[in-house]
Parts: sequence; C-alpha cells; structure tokens
Amino acid sequence: MIENQKESLSDETSSECVEIPYDVTLENVLRRCGDLGRYQLIHYIFLNFIAAASGINAFYYVFGVAEPLFRCRLPSNMWADDDRFESINSTHQLLIDTCQSPTSRCQLVNGSICTEFIYDRSVFGRTFTEDGQYICHNAIKRTWLSTVYQIGP
Repeated sequence: MIENQKESLSDETSSECVEIPYDVTLENVLRRCGDLGRYQLIHYIFLNFIAAASGINAFYYVFGVAEPLFRCRLPSNMWADDDRFESINSTHQLLIDTCQSPTSRCQLVNGSICTEFIYDRSVFGRTFTEDGQYICHNAIKRTWLSTVYQIGP
C-alpha cells in the first residue's frame, strides 16, 4: 500500500513539473528583457544617486562636526593680530605658552575662561564646530547635534 502511494505521488509530481524550453542564462534573460536602453539607464542613474547621496551624507558628518585643534586667542593688548594657530616667532610662542593654562585648553593661566579661540585649519579647514563655537563648555551641544543628525528629521 505504501508503495502504491509512492508511485501515485511520483506520478502526480512528474505531471506538475513544467519543462523550461530554453536555458536560463544571463544572455537569454538580457535578450528577452532588452539591452541597455533609456528605461534601464534611468533606473541605473537613480540607484547610483541613492548610494552617492548616502556617501556624501556620511562624509559631511565627519568634516562638519569634527573638533579641530584650538587654543585661546591672546588678548589684544599682548598680541594685536593673533589669528594664526601656529606661532609666528619665538616671542609669539612664549606668549602662548605663558598665557595658556597647562591643564586646560579652555582657560588662561589666571583662571579666566576663554571666549575667543584660534583654530588649526591645516586638517579640516573651516568646520561647523568652529562657526558654532562647539568646544569647551559648549561641547555638549556638538554631542546633541550629532545625536539629532543620526536620528534624522
């Protein structure tokens, strides 16, 4: 009885199978669907646009919210045009070393908190962190900004 069921089952499955009249190869699929035309080209461009936009979005975050090297700006009565991160000469370097607190980049030696900073633009250029002054006591704002950026609108 079991053998009869097996034979009837094999007969049913063989009658359900459909033979494919030709080989399924990439060439045959392309021949049936058509070569690269206007429709395929438009889809190809838009699919690549999604990947490119994602890459641009990721790289903007790296450079936009980066924290460049910085130091306190020297008071104008000590050095009038202190607008370069690198020292101009040995006198300038000595003033930077004597005014800058050795324990914090956000304070001067006398304990006062810096309000103006000089940024190193050799690596990143001008960044969003520099424009918004997201350093020292405002560094938490940069953290919140990155959190909102990752969540999205």
